[in-house]
Amino acid sequence: MSLFCINRSSRGEEAAADKQNPFSIVDNKYYHCSHFTLSVTSPALSYTAFIKQHDRMLLQTERGMGSSLRHRATKRKLSVEDVSSSRSLSSTSSESGSEADIAIKTGGTVEGAKKDAARDSKVMYEFGGPLGVSALMVGFPILMLYFYLCLAFHRGHLQNPLSHEFWANGLPTIVPTYRATMIYMLFNVFQLFTAATLPGVKVLGLPVPSLGGKQLEYLCNGVATWYVDLVLVAVLHFTGVFPITIVIDEVGPIMSVAMIWGIIVTIGCYVVGRVTGRDHRMSGSIPYDLFMGAILNPRIGNVDLKMWNEIRIPWKLLFFVSLSAAVKDHEINMARELQAGLTPQVWSLFGGMIEMNAIKTSAPLLFMLLAHLLYVNACMKGEECIPTTWDIFYEKWGFMLIFWNFAGVPFSYCYSTLYLLNRSLANEPIQHSKFYTTFLFVTLLLAYYVWDTANSQKNRFRMQQRGTFLERKTFPQLPWGTLKKPTYVQTKHGNKLLTGGHWRFVRKPHYTADLIMALSWGLITGFDSLIPYFYVVFFTTVLVHRVGRDEIHCQSKYGADFDEYCRQVPYMFIPFIF
Repeated sequence: MSLFCINRSSRGEEAAADKQNPFSIVDNKYYHCSHFTLSVTSPALSYTAFIKQHDRMLLQTERGMGSSLRHRATKRKLSVEDVSSSRSLSSTSSESGSEADIAIKTGGTVEGAKKDAARDSKVMYEFGGPLGVSALMVGFPILMLYFYLCLAFHRGHLQNPLSHEFWANGLPTIVPTYRATMIYMLFNVFQLFTAATLPGVKVLGLPVPSLGGKQLEYLCNGVATWYVDLVLVAVLHFTGVFPITIVIDEVGPIMSVAMIWGIIVTIGCYVVGRVTGRDHRMSGSIPYDLFMGAILNPRIGNVDLKMWNEIRIPWKLLFFVSLSAAVKDHEINMARELQAGLTPQVWSLFGGMIEMNAIKTSAPLLFMLLAHLLYVNACMKGEECIPTTWDIFYEKWGFMLIFWNFAGVPFSYCYSTLYLLNRSLANEPIQHSKFYTTFLFVTLLLAYYVWDTANSQKNRFRMQQRGTFLERKTFPQLPWGTLKKPTYVQTKHGNKLLTGGHWRFVRKPHYTADLIMALSWGLITGFDSLIPYFYVVFFTTVLVHRVGRDEIHCQSKYGADFDEYCRQVPYMFIPFIF
């Protein structure tokens, strides 16, 4: 006969909980006991079977017993005695237990956890496989250089990419300089330092199947680092130590440094993953694995590099590029007024306590500054929602995420900003009617509201279901960002598919709002150049791919339950249309 004891009474908190609802199982029946001891009367019942039986019982009784059982189940410590055998626990036992643990932690089922684990280890070629990703890794950096040179020297007009003169005249202007290298690398080092040291909230990510269901902890201090950044930039600018306009003056060389750094980190991370054995879900194709990555959860101390790279680097850099351009435009327009003999307009603030020159930045550049401010601030204020997203949970840290976040986002999403500033430098500023400009500002703000609150509703719903939701006061907390009584489709997998809030109208409301914002970034520049519309075209392509992948993934994962979800929410992007 084998006897397995789960000792609970040794921990004060859990012992107190046991007194409220102690039970045991003998031959699949529930009995009251004081120490939550399970006696297995059959010697044929292995530890593996016992764990499956035990966790199945936990899952079945979870709703009736309340959230305290979930907390207790995820933190239980097993003390095993086998009076008939001295055999140690096998790896099979560990794997079975972890699947049940994952199910408990996510509010799902054991079968659902098994499917998730199988999908986590399965290699599926995307982006055209090795040939397609090879073309992307070569082609996209070249495309970034090409668009930048068209903006910098040809007022945004497309040039013959095969022209020797085009490259011979342009490339020398974007060769990395010492100052550009120091600006970019010191920015990265400072962001890593503040991410590791400043205070913030700690949240748990999703259980990672490859780590046996372990939930990694994430320090979310983005808001603190963001405010420190703003104060530091203001001090450096107004003291003359580092005028913010240096960023836009050096934007070409800084872009080149970022691209080189992205490639170096991609190769380095791949090599480290292979050498140390930390690689995961490898295809066997070097180009494909370089693109998709080798390591799933790269970390330095308490900093998750994947989340740090995705949130801290790209969006802050993008904002500072636009801020630099806006200040540069203000200085240019002020100088032109003085040269024309005009007296600069002065604003008197707070009853005359503060006087400052009127802002001379053009409305289109102020629009881009606001657009990028909204984006970066949203990432910082809602950072606690990021650890449960697909990129953090599933995607590995390869070229796709590394290069794109170190270089792609900050130096290709800024094309509208660069185009507007270069037109201003050529004394051909983009101007629109007050009605058109006001319309775009209103459209941007409305789309941002839907995007922000839709993302909040979805991610907070997930966190509420898993018991990790945090009530935060970061600015701004928009109305309807948290659903009080959300409706949903309960799946046999165990997960719930949200059908409340914005999500009752379409299945991808955040994508719709995001695309509207992206389109507005192009519309504010007018129609003389196609390059400012690169972002919306590229983003549409990415979302179409992502939506197609999501539909296949959800259909495989949820089956008939996903069909029911689609019946209740039949439209993808636009209610009653598409």
